[in-house]
Amino acid sequence: MAKLKVAKKQWYPILAPKIFRNSVLGETVVFEPEQMVGKGITYNLANLTKDIKRQNVNIDFEVNGVQDGKALTHVVGYKIIPSSLKRMARRNIEKIDMSFMCSTSDKKNMRIKPIIITRAATKGSIASKIRKNAQDFLLKYINEISYDNFLNDLIGHKIQSSLKDHLKKTYPLRICEIRSMEVVDLEKKKEAESQKPPKKVKKAKAKEVKEEKIEKKAESKEKKEEKASEVKEKEVKEKHEEVKEAKTEKADEVKAEEAKEPQKEASEQ
Repeated sequence: MAKLKVAKKQWYPILAPKIFRNSVLGETVVFEPEQMVGKGITYNLANLTKDIKRQNVNIDFEVNGVQDGKALTHVVGYKIIPSSLKRMARRNIEKIDMSFMCSTSDKKNMRIKPIIITRAATKGSIASKIRKNAQDFLLKYINEISYDNFLNDLIGHKIQSSLKDHLKKTYPLRICEIRSMEVVDLEKKKEAESQKPPKKVKKAKAKEVKEEKIEKKAESKEKKEEKASEVKEKEVKEKHEEVKEAKTEKADEVKAEEAKEPQKEASEQ
């Protein structure tokens, strides 16, 4: 009988895209190289650029192909780590957070989340103006360049500097950053949304769950009340028996005393 061949997992390297000189991001173990497609990996920007000043940024990669047993990736996210964002906040300043969708000239859809911090506290009207000017500037800037050029400008801090120069005419700024960028696959998003149950079904399900919880709660309450009633009845019964026993003992004592009295009188005579 022929022996069955047992498939073994092997280690395959994961490479960064050209923008990071195809550096090795790490390795993964799979049965077949094609199984790496779709896998995600997060890497610190300081390790990629050898610039320690960029250690507050993480880059998200996704494997989008395999060549010569090596996983090829593309950038799908850019995030400033939360601890760094916390250090940006100070008293008597205005922190303006934004979030909006935009697309590059080669139709790459992204969600951008800028953060703008002023040098002093501002009025609501000024903050609104800064927010509008920032969004208009970024939408125009990103729409005119390719995704690769956008990544170069984002990682090289060119977009942030250009945005700050543009907005300082409106109000003096201390910090102007892109705190998050995420590539959005609209087709996958639509497909995922289409697979979700309708809102009415969700509401009906939620109502059903709520009713079940109420019923269980009512049943639990009834059981507790029944148990409490049983305990109370038992206590009353025990108390009644104790009283009855005490009365019987008292009656027996009285009878015994009454029986002793004739004997006492006879002895006295």
